Amino acid sequence: MLLLPNTGIANPLIIAHTQEDPMQSFIHAGGPFMYPILLLAIIAAVLFVWRVAQAFRGDKTSLPTALQARTVLHLGVCALVIGIVAQLTGLYRAATAVLEATEISPVILARGIQVSFNTTLLGMYVLVICMLLWLILRAVLAHRSAAV
Repeated sequence: MLLLPNTGIANPLIIAHTQEDPMQSFIHAGGPFMYPILLLAIIAAVLFVWRVAQAFRGDKTSLPTALQARTVLHLGVCALVIGIVAQLTGLYRAATAVLEATEISPVILARGIQVSFNTTLLGMYVLVICMLLWLILRAVLAHRSAAV
């Protein structure tokens, strides 16, 4: 804990900057595969907003089709697949390291297995959000096509 000079009081500003955000540490611990998963989530969100805006413009020729709406869902599935591949890659690398090590702490091994789930969890979260966005987009498209 960092104290203010000559006071013995903790400096809350310094403490706030030295502690890492839980989400940031979750993403950082997951490794480089976390960023493509996040990129897919951002692309899906932007695509969702664009498709909904396109549907509400009312132009019959620019109405997105159901096939185009499924792209949001497919991006979520891709995020999950990347998460699973990343986890399997991490577990394989960890198993290789365990085989080469002479002694390994059970705590370190358990922590490694726990961290390997970060990419799969993030991929699953992205898939669930994409499924919800897809359901909303499908309902909006059905409502707008019935109105046109």
